[in-house]
Amino acid sequence: MSPEKIRKKRQRGSSLTAQPPPRAANRIFYAVAEGAVTEYDYLTMLQNTFSRLCSFRIDMPRYRPDDMKPWKVAQRALTVAEEDAHRPDNEQYAEIWTLFDRDQHGDLDDALNALKGHSKIRVSLSHPSFDFWLYLHYGLYDQPQDGWNHQVHQMLSQRPGFAGFGSRDKRISKSRADELLPRLKTAYDNARSLDKRCATGKCAHPRGTNPQCGPLDQDPSSGMWRLLDSLGILPFL
Repeated sequence: MSPEKIRKKRQRGSSLTAQPPPRAANRIFYAVAEGAVTEYDYLTMLQNTFSRLCSFRIDMPRYRPDDMKPWKVAQRALTVAEEDAHRPDNEQYAEIWTLFDRDQHGDLDDALNALKGHSKIRVSLSHPSFDFWLYLHYGLYDQPQDGWNHQVHQMLSQRPGFAGFGSRDKRISKSRADELLPRLKTAYDNARSLDKRCATGKCAHPRGTNPQCGPLDQDPSSGMWRLLDSLGILPFL
């Protein structure tokens, strides 16, 4: 590796190192995401910090292809669910989580429809992308993004620890995790606020048509707050 590449790698930092989860967790989750880096780094951060406190474990795919399309995420979740149904009850997953981005994907509707009604599969959709969830740790924002990440990246890169964050630097290093963790409750409240305002008839999304506003109309938004609820970490924030 050239000195220049080493310098850039040091500037970006490395992904978090996963710590061993509790040997006997009360609840075991599975999570599969579109991206190969940011989402899994974030899940690793949650597991490292809260798994022992809340007695959970999050299993993730060992092989993580770049830019996994929504339909592939849905297929993976359905395959895991089918395999899970053949395990003894005490070894089954409590929930199977799928993390989707709105972006510009044409197959997102099909993917979401394929998962509807499944008893264990949960959906976290971030509009325009998971990176908006990261921004919600720092502030509330409700201007439509039309599936593009440019403005989100620009705003996020101005926040502590996220200088340079974007298409070439998507990792959550230890220094970035240290910035995000104290703001986790803020992100939860901001994301839930966007969702709740729609549900109560005061739509937070200028192009939404509440109360019929669907997830693809909720621009911007993030469903990651629901995963935090499932993990049971809110009392520790």
